[in-house]
Amino acid sequence: MERFILRLKKLKKISFLLLLLPSIVLASIPVKNTPIPGGIAVIDFKTNSTNPTAFYNTTQLYVQRIKDQHWQVLVGIPLMEKSGKKTIKVQDATTRSFDFEVIEHSYTEQHITLKGKKKKYVNPNLAHMDRIKKERPILSSARKVFSNNTLSTGLFIRPINGVTTSPFGLKRFYNNQPRRPHTGLDYAGDIGAPITAPADGKVILSGEYFFNGNAVFLDHGQGLISVYIHMDKRLAKQGQQIKQGEIIGTIGQTGRATGPHLHWGIYLNQTVVNPNLLMGKLL
Repeated sequence: MERFILRLKKLKKISFLLLLLPSIVLASIPVKNTPIPGGIAVIDFKTNSTNPTAFYNTTQLYVQRIKDQHWQVLVGIPLMEKSGKKTIKVQDATTRSFDFEVIEHSYTEQHITLKGKKKKYVNPNLAHMDRIKKERPILSSARKVFSNNTLSTGLFIRPINGVTTSPFGLKRFYNNQPRRPHTGLDYAGDIGAPITAPADGKVILSGEYFFNGNAVFLDHGQGLISVYIHMDKRLAKQGQQIKQGEIIGTIGQTGRATGPHLHWGIYLNQTVVNPNLLMGKLL
């Protein structure tokens, strides 16, 4: 009996120590290798380290353990990245280089007409430009957040059930003037319809901005950030811990929006990537 009690105490101690390990060790998001602009390159490697790190140029990358000594690096590829060989560095006991190939990919065009009061989002006046300049560092800082703990595991789910009205990567023209490619997915929906979190995370920004309107940013750990813009109401509060499926706001048409919808964007290593890839889809 005494030996059984000692063994039980030992097992409890081991379980407690496992809980103290960094969450990166136990976290895994299944992602298909899609090395195109706006895609995610998946690079496999092996290590005995319990907490390896990886970098693309000077930007830290998302690293996850798959099983035992098998690990992966997830690399978000910029929409404007040129095709060809790229290199990342993995640091554990030593520093190693891994190459991957970016494959050329073209996206279709989309022409949008803004009328009346919405015209200000095409050619903002001086007052609007002053506001835009003040908001830029706030939004940029949110996209650059890198927390060491991984907050989400498993596949992401859709934040709403609406039809996709604008896919990712479209070359956009507002009133025939070229603008940046579409950096997310647009889902149609009625004003006031609930928006749910596609994965566990933490609210790192909740506010109202010129182009984005009412917006919420969620941190999922290791530079994986999701954004929700054009909301009618923001229900998620700054610093709040969010669970997958929890309501974070409602659909609206605030900011540069022609109608009620949700724009859902994903940033990985400060780079916009196609949200579909985190739901197990190719595009």
